[in-house]
Amino acid sequence: MGKEEAGTRLDVFLASRFTYQSRSNWRKILEEGKILVQGKPAKPSYSIKDGDEILYLPGESFEPPVITDFKILYEDSRYIAVEKSGDIPIHSAGRYRKNNLTDLIQEDPRFEKIYTIHRLDRETSGVVVFGKDSEAASKLAELFSKRKINKTYISYVWGNFPISVSAKGYLISDPSSLIRKKRKFIFENSFQKLETPEEDFETSETNFRKIGEGTFQGLPFSKVYCFPKTGRLHQIRATLYSLGFPLIGDKIYGKDEGAFLEFIEGKDPDLISKLGMNRQALHSSSLKFIHPFTGIKIKIRSNLPEDFPE
Repeated sequence: MGKEEAGTRLDVFLASRFTYQSRSNWRKILEEGKILVQGKPAKPSYSIKDGDEILYLPGESFEPPVITDFKILYEDSRYIAVEKSGDIPIHSAGRYRKNNLTDLIQEDPRFEKIYTIHRLDRETSGVVVFGKDSEAASKLAELFSKRKINKTYISYVWGNFPISVSAKGYLISDPSSLIRKKRKFIFENSFQKLETPEEDFETSETNFRKIGEGTFQGLPFSKVYCFPKTGRLHQIRATLYSLGFPLIGDKIYGKDEGAFLEFIEGKDPDLISKLGMNRQALHSSSLKFIHPFTGIKIKIRSNLPEDFPE
């Protein structure tokens, strides 16, 4: 561990750094002797020291249930595109070892093996494309990296969003948040004016266009098209939050990040009353690209899920 973590309780550090478990779950894991510090089992109250080596011995672990339904939207000899729910990760991560979309598809007897190309957050629904072989996956992944895939998302945000916004700038860490992995978007001009150079930053560009508005739980909301040009972690979510229009239902970038903090503390927050939904209102509605092997224009669309506001 580094100097910045020194003096922090071990259970607090684990819950803030590895958010796939709540603090109460990490305490239980510590009490079971599955976490070693300098080779010895440690208590939840242990105060981290500079240079400590922490080892996790997970053993058997419980996987949360997920929505396993998926719909095939497109298939040819090289690719398959499916519509994922808003409650399943793309691949194995954290507590989700087997309950993930990649493993679920591969359990289907129609498919021998699939290769991941891009990803969506666990709570983002909509279009996901997989390769049926490594060459196919590599070629389409290259189109993603070269920004030759036209991606459209539909989001529902709190507030009266402008007719259109072009957000070109940078994603940086958010020191004002208690959530370690939270990011914020700043426009190019603002980034250049920072007094302290930001070491951890990524370029980011997203265009937005409002396509509807209404009232939800007595508050105004907007329905917004999102057209990401880059593909950064939490890009749409962090940008909308930084613009002042947080996603309905977003635990990290929503209108009340206390819901997420309560979650990692092992509490059971009322997400509907705090955030408006049980999951973030972000949907991958379409992908358009030139097929790497046939040269044909491909457009794959996914309808809005039923759990979104009307």
